[in-house]
Amino acid sequence: MPARILTIDDDLTVRENIVAYLEDSGFEVYQAENGALGLEVFRAEHPDLVLVDLRMPVMDGMEVVRCMKAEAPAVPVIVVSGVGVLEEAVEALRIGAWDFVTKPITDMMVLEHAVGKALERARLLEERNRYQERLEQEVSMRTSELRNANARLLEVQALLQEKNQFLETLIESIPNPIFYKDLGGMYLGCNKVFSDMLGLRQEDIMGQSSHRLLPDEVACRIPDTAGANGMMTNCFMELVSPNGGLHHFVLYKSFFYDRDGNRSGEVGTFHDITELKRKEAQITYQAHHDELTGLPNRLKIKQEIAALISRYAETNWRFAVLFLDLDNFKTVNDSLGHRIGDRLLTDTAERLLALVGERGMVARLGGDEYVVLLPRILDEEEAAKWAETVLNAFRHPFIIDEHELYMSTSIGVTCYPNDGADPDTLIKNADIAMYRAKARERSSWQRFDLAMVEQVTKRLAIEKDIRKGLENNEFLPYYQPRVDIRTGKVVGMEALVRWHRADGTVGNPGEFIPVAEETGLIVQLGERILREACRQTRLWHESGMADLRVSVNISAHQFRANLVDMVFSALDESGIEPSLLELEITESTMMSDLGQTVSLLEQLAGKGILTAIDDFGTGHSSLYYLKTFHINTLKIDRSFVRDILNDENDANIVSTVISMAKNLSLQVVAEGVETKEQLDLIREYGCPEVQGFYFSRPVPASDFEIYVRKINGW
Repeated sequence: MPARILTIDDDLTVRENIVAYLEDSGFEVYQAENGALGLEVFRAEHPDLVLVDLRMPVMDGMEVVRCMKAEAPAVPVIVVSGVGVLEEAVEALRIGAWDFVTKPITDMMVLEHAVGKALERARLLEERNRYQERLEQEVSMRTSELRNANARLLEVQALLQEKNQFLETLIESIPNPIFYKDLGGMYLGCNKVFSDMLGLRQEDIMGQSSHRLLPDEVACRIPDTAGANGMMTNCFMELVSPNGGLHHFVLYKSFFYDRDGNRSGEVGTFHDITELKRKEAQITYQAHHDELTGLPNRLKIKQEIAALISRYAETNWRFAVLFLDLDNFKTVNDSLGHRIGDRLLTDTAERLLALVGERGMVARLGGDEYVVLLPRILDEEEAAKWAETVLNAFRHPFIIDEHELYMSTSIGVTCYPNDGADPDTLIKNADIAMYRAKARERSSWQRFDLAMVEQVTKRLAIEKDIRKGLENNEFLPYYQPRVDIRTGKVVGMEALVRWHRADGTVGNPGEFIPVAEETGLIVQLGERILREACRQTRLWHESGMADLRVSVNISAHQFRANLVDMVFSALDESGIEPSLLELEITESTMMSDLGQTVSLLEQLAGKGILTAIDDFGTGHSSLYYLKTFHINTLKIDRSFVRDILNDENDANIVSTVISMAKNLSLQVVAEGVETKEQLDLIREYGCPEVQGFYFSRPVPASDFEIYVRKINGW
């Protein structure tokens, strides 16, 4: 039956995303919106694993962790929370949480991997506990057998006047190795299992000193303070068997007495715990190593960093942490499958190990993230050289089956002690630097500095404000007119998102849109603008502003999401004709998945919805796809229009695009027209439609309506 998972988070979107993904992965998922409800579900459903946010109303995640660890300590708890609560997450791990996954979760594979590892670890721990219980039962049973044998032996000695034949028969009947010797350590007898364990004949053991045959046994003397029954347990020994195998034993010994009640010798038995030791070693290894690559995992590398910090604390020695993330790894998984993706991850591990060798340690944190730990570097310049060396190593292709894969990596670098005094800080800051490198340029590295923390903090603040802004309906569409260059009339408008904050300020799209893209909030934001733009267009049509077409930008996240259903729903809700809606999609978005693009555009075109390529000429599409895709409009990017009067190349590009669009029976719109001279030249090239500041900036709906009625005479 599938594993049962409980996710506790006050953010409905986060919960729904986690539930959808985990259910698709085959798990049975429960959810709760706060800690108190989460505990009720936990007690009612008894899930196998719990995902919990730290900051929630009613009861915070820290209290949830404490309660769950008190009630069911064996159930794994994974903290799923933002980067801003790392200190709280560390505290949660200290009191019993098993792992920590940061929000927003941009790659659900990271969460799935953490869930899988936690479930596997819980299974192994349960198995170890069963083995421990089994061992204790076995020990108890064997101890009982030994006591019974000892009592029986004493009885036989008293009744049969030391009839040794009965004693030997009894000992031989016990499956564990048994020996008995006098108080001087001279062997009086043993069973065959014991002699086989030593690789000797039974007769060769009789009369020999235990100190000569089994010197380690000296450490297992029964202390004078032993109880009345003389029992001593937990004496562990290692013995090499005659075939060369190493075996682990627990030795249990007891005194036996003569008929007068005086101690006359010792009897002992061994219990073989070799298999249990192997299982324990396996559990320990799996707890500290990545299952796929065999590399040390996050826990192990943090332990190694902590050990280095302890050794270097009183010295001037330095060490470096390199945080690596493979560029565009998801593309490999999506296009070639997870088998090739896993091979790429293991080949990456091998390449890094070959590069670092004995000089340092390579670890995999999960997904496509690796850490290289370089002890005893001379200075930060040496760390920089190592970063360049790693980048160079990735310039050679990975050959996997018939595929030749060129992968690059982005690297963040921190150095002890300047960039952190504990493992979490060093790794976190290297991670921050890595993201800065990836944002600046793929296949590059970046040294951490404190300004990055401020930028991450600012980004998190913007993300938080965006979420609040969506809740408070602070995002509105502004409208920029599209003008027929021949008549001067407004024929349509482009809806552009603007953010009216609660404090009266207007958010800068250049700041909040990239954050919305990174976090996936652009899907919710874009849908809101689409629905409002369609609703407003219907109102304008009803008020006499007929036939105005509205254009709405579609992000890459929306394009990959359930775009068709969302657009059809917005049309049905507003009641406008599909032919009056135009979706603007960038070239790079359309080219990311050609099969999906063709399918989506066919569905949209079948409904009568128009499609435009936004910022045409700045991407990498082929002219062939202009014929293949259902495209209605090309929008010439403002970067070409801006210098059209001064740059002959830009002028030629604009002229060529206009001519090409006419030949392909496509509409064409020139964006960014700001001067009359630009307008005149574009008119000369035969462009039918334009938009730009020359006519109007994007304005609120009320101002747009005034402008259009004035220009069109409505």
